[in-house]
Amino acid sequence: YKDLKGNKMDITNLQQGQDFVATVSVSNLKNNTVKDVALTQIFPSGWEIVNTRFTAFGSTTTSQARFTDIRDDRVNFYFDLSRSGKYGTKTFNVMLNAAYLGRYYLPGVQAEAMYDNEYLVRTKGRWVTVKK
Repeated sequence: YKDLKGNKMDITNLQQGQDFVATVSVSNLKNNTVKDVALTQIFPSGWEIVNTRFTAFGSTTTSQARFTDIRDDRVNFYFDLSRSGKYGTKTFNVMLNAAYLGRYYLPGVQAEAMYDNEYLVRTKGRWVTVKK
């Protein structure tokens, strides 16, 4: 997680109204291309996703996905991963706002090949707080 200037930040305790960016990089460590990867980021209900496709912040949030599905509480990215090496990594950014006061659970991020059970990775979730 980074502030809007690109500095790493701790999201355990956020100020209400604070904007920040969630960055996820997915790498293919195998020697095979992985097709139809789905990356799912679910966010706490106290955070709002800022859909930058229609704002002046359009360049803040980038996507290397073939298709991006933005919902109220999550963003799904769909893409292929080349063999390991220079092009075997893709990075995704989502701009967020700490909107509502309270303590919330941030689920882990998950990436999986939709049609190949050999490829699945998931990070651990944690509790976060939005304070005044």
